[in-house]
Amino acid sequence: MQRFFITFPLSIDMTITDTGILHQLTRVLRVAPGERIVLFSGDGTEIEYEITTIDKKSIGLRGVASRVPNTEPRKRVTLYQALPNKYEKIEYIIQKGVEIGIARFVFFRSDRSQKLLLSPSKIDRFITIAREALEQCGGVVMPEIACIDRFPDTVVDVTTQTTHIVLDTIGESIRISQYDNLQDISLWVGPEGGWSDTERMKMSDNGSIFARFGERVLRTETAGIVIGFSFLNA
Repeated sequence: MQRFFITFPLSIDMTITDTGILHQLTRVLRVAPGERIVLFSGDGTEIEYEITTIDKKSIGLRGVASRVPNTEPRKRVTLYQALPNKYEKIEYIIQKGVEIGIARFVFFRSDRSQKLLLSPSKIDRFITIAREALEQCGGVVMPEIACIDRFPDTVVDVTTQTTHIVLDTIGESIRISQYDNLQDISLWVGPEGGWSDTERMKMSDNGSIFARFGERVLRTETAGIVIGFSFLNA
């Protein structure tokens, strides 16, 4: 059943006027009255609707079932991702990260990041990719996406309840099972050129754990996805 993320509250009976959803339903899917779709607004609930009316500017809906799907992870992962060398890698990280259940993405410029410009239009595209991935995968909570032009201050905040794990080739070799008891983690992934000594010092001084999982070196666009998935499903 086709799912759509909307930015306004759900109600039992609704009229859809959003041009993007209208185009998808009428021109791409060519739906007819009596067919059903699912809408969700990112708060954990979704409603199944029956299409009652269709015209050029709106679609009428009648709610038939409300539910809270069991598709959200029990654990929480925040991904701190240093900017890679291509926009396409950011898009890939967001798409796959949403699919596995990452709750928050923070993209930041590290010492060895490439000079990518994160314009408002680029950020809008990142949000669109996250929305489409959420619609496809069955998730119901929209993740947060933040883009900052510096090294995050979060690493010096030791008051939060999350555990900061820095993925690094010089880190200690550990197993995912060592952290089965953690419910909230923050994964830090460096750019293609790795972390600088200054960044390592900042993170080390504030209690971050430097780790590598296995003996193979993962790409910057796959490391957070692979390790994040392993934590969420441990």
